Amino acid sequence: MFINNYYYYYKQAFSPEFCDYVMNKGTSLVNQQATVGDGKGGRKDLKMRSSNVAWISDPSILDPVKKIMQETNKRAGWNFHLGLNVDLKAQFTRYGEKQFYTWHCDCFQHQEDNRKMSFTLSLSDPSAYKGGEFEFDYRDVGKGKRTEVVTQAQDKGSCLMFPSFMWHRVRPVKKGVRYSLVVWLTGENFR
Repeated sequence: MFINNYYYYYKQAFSPEFCDYVMNKGTSLVNQQATVGDGKGGRKDLKMRSSNVAWISDPSILDPVKKIMQETNKRAGWNFHLGLNVDLKAQFTRYGEKQFYTWHCDCFQHQEDNRKMSFTLSLSDPSAYKGGEFEFDYRDVGKGKRTEVVTQAQDKGSCLMFPSFMWHRVRPVKKGVRYSLVVWLTGENFR
């Protein structure tokens, strides 16, 4: 699929207070080892993904995220047909030293309701960690260069959105801890 905007970002779109609220909420929940899967269930695979996650369903967090995602869907020109996403949950993710998530995409074609749009919010100040860079691989979209590290959305409160079929990864954290909030909006399968 060819698109004009492979990703869209906003610098410091969310306030430090909002980020701190998400951090407090996320760190208060039981964190579990992150899993990988095909949408039908997950399995632990420490060669592919090493991080800890908790699930947040707080409307005071999800409503502003969903709003900016819906606006960006239009602004970026994607115009994906998104479902109602009424049972939306956010993934609070902690990447400690040597933790990572290797190359993957977020959508699964066999489901009736598929992830179409991905969102990640930087909750940590970039001085709190080293490494943990977010990187795209343009293997399936025909863009000139193969990979790109996205540094524009590293500041606390900055967010990055992209079509869920885009290949991406989080490089290993070398020092400190990187926190993020990840949300997906779904809809009918791409045609």
